[in-house]
Amino acid sequence: MAKFTIIAVLGLGLAAWRPGAPASRPGFAETAVGSVRLRLNQAYLRDGDTPGTAPLVQLDLAARFPDFRPLSSAARRPDIEEVVFLRLQPEDSALEPGERVARLYARFLERDQWNHPGGLLMRRFEAGSPYEREELYIAPPEGRLFSARCMRPTQPPDGLPNTCVSEIRMHGLDVQIRFGPDLLPEWETLVAGARGLVESMAR
Repeated sequence: MAKFTIIAVLGLGLAAWRPGAPASRPGFAETAVGSVRLRLNQAYLRDGDTPGTAPLVQLDLAARFPDFRPLSSAARRPDIEEVVFLRLQPEDSALEPGERVARLYARFLERDQWNHPGGLLMRRFEAGSPYEREELYIAPPEGRLFSARCMRPTQPPDGLPNTCVSEIRMHGLDVQIRFGPDLLPEWETLVAGARGLVESMAR
């Protein structure tokens, strides 16, 4: 993903934040993503619309780390590293997220690997591959519990934030989790929080 797109995604989440203010869309809404019914606190919504009853192709949410409450519940403006974005979509029958490392990414990876805080392993994607500007972080041995693709830091640094993307599947949904690389060592808390939030919405 291009850097300007990443900045736009991060900026949209923080733009709606107001210190100590109640949610701009108070209350709960009933909606569906594909065939999955959801009841959600509208304070999590990233767009300006209240979802209707017609099934959605995707639903974009924003929460703060580590408690996964709405951004508006924070007493101060959250740092980018504290913001987690979630995109809910109907599950893709072609490939389960836990199998992507072995079945999709493995053939594009360089051979070397490095240990990373949180018990993760990091491997770089090969030059010329579809993911050449990214690094892959996995929970050993095969990344079934967790994997994340992260933008490779630029040299020299360009001052723009990087981002990571992970994905889980639950309740017939593929849940994309987008977050800052500083949260990688907290991947278990990150996944548990995302699962808990979606669990609280599913009907």
